[in-house]
Amino acid sequence: MTVLMTLGPLLLAMIFGYIFPVRALTEARVGRGLTWLTNIILAFVGFGIGSLEQLESKLSIAGYNALWLFLLITGFNMAALYLSGHLLDKAHRNQSQSAGQNIPFNWQNLSGALQTVGWALAGGVAGYLLQQPLHFIDQVIIWLLYLLLFLVGRQLYLGNYRLRKLFLNPQGLIIAAVTIASTLLAGLLGAWLLGLEAREGLAVVSGFGWYSLTGILLTGMGSPVLGTTAFLLDLGREVAALILIPFLSRLSCHVNVGYSGATALDFTLPLLAKCHGASVIPNAIASGFILSLAVPVLVPLLYTLGQ
Repeated sequence: MTVLMTLGPLLLAMIFGYIFPVRALTEARVGRGLTWLTNIILAFVGFGIGSLEQLESKLSIAGYNALWLFLLITGFNMAALYLSGHLLDKAHRNQSQSAGQNIPFNWQNLSGALQTVGWALAGGVAGYLLQQPLHFIDQVIIWLLYLLLFLVGRQLYLGNYRLRKLFLNPQGLIIAAVTIASTLLAGLLGAWLLGLEAREGLAVVSGFGWYSLTGILLTGMGSPVLGTTAFLLDLGREVAALILIPFLSRLSCHVNVGYSGATALDFTLPLLAKCHGASVIPNAIASGFILSLAVPVLVPLLYTLGQ
């Protein structure tokens, strides 16, 4: 029952956004709305974290856990995705070797992530200075999260992402499945090494790079330290993907698309196309779409496991 109460409204919000036409919500307005809504939610999350007692010790714990989980996920993802690419995508890997030369890294790709961090830091500083926890903040975050997922559903519809077509993309499905399996294995090992419960380790790694949602979900479910861990972990994963994609493009498109996680649908897609050619776009969109849908399902489902 706890799982259904947490997961049901989140999925319904996304489904409603996908199936109900709202003419006023154009693609441009949805994009701006998602940006502002994400920033506002993260500012609230930052405020809640900043007003925590013994903040310094809790941040150090979150940072330490995030670092170890990041290293484990990177190792597990890349090993598993390289193997799947080697076995199933030899032809595409050869194309990637010729397409992935002389691709410069552009630090401007990080501007969106840095702006998001700025909002979270501003909220955290405000909470730390005021030291006045807002008891209604969790409810505000939850309702804003419903609106956020409604807009995500609308964005998927406007982007003409059809579920049947994307789920039938064999390469994208394989990449997403390998990414999910290897990430969850890393989460289990990380939970054992860090002294976390198995459900916490599994939930905190299930953001697949979608840092603006995973941290919000876990914080809204009453675990701000775990939410901070997830935020730092997924932010680090997105930054690492932007840095590593040009250098790993000679290995396999499976490695780059899978390690990009949910961001292969949008944020890292242009760089993936530059490094691997236009033929990687359907696989990247399919994998990113499946992983994006998995986040609001797996995070609350795994976190409430056994409760």
